[in-house]
Amino acid sequence: MEAFKAGNDLLLIPADFPASYNAMLQAVQAGEISRERLDRSVLKILKAKASLGLQEARLVDVGAIDKAVGKLENLAFGQHVADEAVTLVRDNGKVLPLKSSVKNRGTGQAALPYTTQEETHNQMMAVLFSEDVRTESGHAFSREFRARVPDARVIYVDPRFAAGMRDEVLRAVDAAQTVVAAVYVVPMAGKVGNSVAMADATGALLQQLLDRAASRTAVIAMGNPYLAANFPKMENYMCTFSNATVSEVAAVKALFGEIAIRGHLPVSIPNVAERGAGIERGRPSCSWRF
Repeated sequence: MEAFKAGNDLLLIPADFPASYNAMLQAVQAGEISRERLDRSVLKILKAKASLGLQEARLVDVGAIDKAVGKLENLAFGQHVADEAVTLVRDNGKVLPLKSSVKNRGTGQAALPYTTQEETHNQMMAVLFSEDVRTESGHAFSREFRARVPDARVIYVDPRFAAGMRDEVLRAVDAAQTVVAAVYVVPMAGKVGNSVAMADATGALLQQLLDRAASRTAVIAMGNPYLAANFPKMENYMCTFSNATVSEVAAVKALFGEIAIRGHLPVSIPNVAERGAGIERGRPSCSWRF
């Protein structure tokens, strides 16, 4: 009901559908929500459906999805949106941009096994915190990261075995000169409890990582921008607001300074930054905007 009052026309996947339905019904009957407001939302949804001809063809041709959605121009636009969304919230000036060890990176040529590499003497590692390593989370990020630093160590962690991997991860962190922590916590409708919090085991491991190496660690929030509120020691913090493949690619490009960073927070993060904050990189002026 509160989401509807805030301006949403469509309420998706509530945690308790009967309770949500009855609350809306009672609010309209009691005059808490006007019938006119409800009618406006219903009409808007009906018009959207009519514009797609859903009153005549209710089924989708699954076989045509790739042709209708997976067009090159659509994919390119999706990548553009993801690139523009990247927001740098904190930067201590010691980590970013990362340096690729592949000499021809950015020339448009694919990195080949025999490509000449620079001796950077900069051991990099990435720790990918996901809710379940059996999902696709982190795969595109890992691929793009290793394309730029082929010998980088990439470690996947999820709540089931985070505690057991603690020593291995922290030893790798101690040996690395630069650490990237990509955290895949995505809000989920209908999820019981706090849908934007890290699980206890992975949250504890991230805190231990920061306790040892905050000044040389870049944390990427792959979905939930509020992550930083629970980890005040973060010195380098970037948000993508999404865990989609295009966002993973955008995050890695931003880390290595391959795209300008222009994003600004659409929300306030308690005790971290206000709505509208964002450090710009890749433009003549780099500043906070509130």
